[in-house]
Amino acid sequence: MSTCPYCYSAIPGGEITVRCTGQCQPVPDPQGTALAGYETRTTPFYRIVQNEDEPVRTTVPCRRCGQPCRQRICSVCHRDLPPGWEDARVFTMTLVGARGSGKSVYIAVAVDLLRRYAQSRGCTMTPTTTGTYEVYSQRYYKPLFKENVVMEGTPPIAGGGAYQQDPLIWEFRGNDIERFYIVMRDVAGEDIEKVVGKPLHFSFMDRADLVVFLFDPLMLDSVRQVLAGIIPEIDRNRLGDMPGEVLPKVLLQLSSGSARLALTISKFDSLHKMTDADSALTPLLANPAAHFNRDDTMLRARQDIDSAMTAFENDVVFLDAEVRSLFNRIGDDSVTLSADSAQQNGALAEVRHFAVSAVGESPQHADQLTERGISPFRVLDPILWGFTVWD
Repeated sequence: MSTCPYCYSAIPGGEITVRCTGQCQPVPDPQGTALAGYETRTTPFYRIVQNEDEPVRTTVPCRRCGQPCRQRICSVCHRDLPPGWEDARVFTMTLVGARGSGKSVYIAVAVDLLRRYAQSRGCTMTPTTTGTYEVYSQRYYKPLFKENVVMEGTPPIAGGGAYQQDPLIWEFRGNDIERFYIVMRDVAGEDIEKVVGKPLHFSFMDRADLVVFLFDPLMLDSVRQVLAGIIPEIDRNRLGDMPGEVLPKVLLQLSSGSARLALTISKFDSLHKMTDADSALTPLLANPAAHFNRDDTMLRARQDIDSAMTAFENDVVFLDAEVRSLFNRIGDDSVTLSADSAQQNGALAEVRHFAVSAVGESPQHADQLTERGISPFRVLDPILWGFTVWD
């Protein structure tokens, strides 16, 4: 059994759904629209149930135009599935957070690091679809790695130019591992800030294997005041709602108890800069033994898989405790309390805390993202943790 890369619904074995690719014209699809968050259209589709005593059928004639229906679709959201997807092993993840929390930058750097990490293990990571290659190359990789400029925020899902309507899908294979796919969905901060209730187009979050919530510490007045004059002034127009206001809206979408939440402090390089300030946090953040002050990701990539997993699991246990404490020390433990409550109520499978920096420094201005080059810090931790607990 596989998973739809769009709505993250399970694809049942023993049956397939196919749509007409003949002469029929697409018509509005209310169910697909509700699950997508924008208008979708589709041609007639049909469900084929496989019986053990009958030959396997992969096509049926369309009842309207008579042409063969061959294109397999998700029976829930009615989106076209990639070829051979019904047997694919799929790891699904969602990036969410307020506007300006760094989701797009995180994705750009995480994909590049994942590719390098896979190569270190003798594996390959390749885009599964043409759309994945084009969107990542033009929207993520180009502005960050080639142009060195501050990336634009993710547009609302229902607006024009919403390139995140299709997920990023990557294939991993090699070195005797069973081939699998990782699917990434980027939720616009504006969309999650404005959400009311539990709309169907956010239901995919609850079916994700991993939900990464990015918490921007620069949203807090207490942090910005300490860092005034140490890092460049923050453009408040790029910042969205407070994390403590956004996370409850995310948690409202999670109720099945299957999703795992990586509660992640982004832009951690800004907190590292607090060691240059006269702050009560200086001794804590300057502690060289603290796990949030070191990153052994690529060193572990050269170890055998069992040793690397053991070292990683030990590392993130300490990291989780340190970041939990840090949330309290910077004056906003409401997100931790909300996430813990959701887990205790059975809405989440597990919560872990992480600290990442995708770029390694605060942008000097919009025309130049970094002066030293991209220096990621612990970026892969949330994803690698998701892999370790993935069924």
